[in-house]
Amino acid sequence: MPAPLSTAMKPLLIHTRRFPFGSYRAITLFPLILYKGQPLTEREVRHERVHLWQQAVLLVVPFYVLYVLFWLVGLVRHRDAYRAYRSIPFERSAYALEATPALSRRRMALDWVRLVRGSTR
Repeated sequence: MPAPLSTAMKPLLIHTRRFPFGSYRAITLFPLILYKGQPLTEREVRHERVHLWQQAVLLVVPFYVLYVLFWLVGLVRHRDAYRAYRSIPFERSAYALEATPALSRRRMALDWVRLVRGSTR
């Protein structure tokens, strides 16, 4: 039987003063979740945990390469950095899944794949 989600890949939360930049509150840099301001809500932690699993399944570096490529494509299409960010399949998946308390590791890691085709529309 797999380990419960609460013990499987428990995120290492690190509070920072200025990073991530801008209006973003948290960033996942495997295996860390860096955040600024108030402690993260459970929902925010779930969002970042989805990114942990995405990064783990893609062996970290390919995740970041794809993330930047998706963002660049979104930037060309939308001509707006925030809309480009929100169009990234990894982010769309994490935002969709963050409200669900009990998620399987597989779903967290691979849900974004179904959104790839939709991100090019």
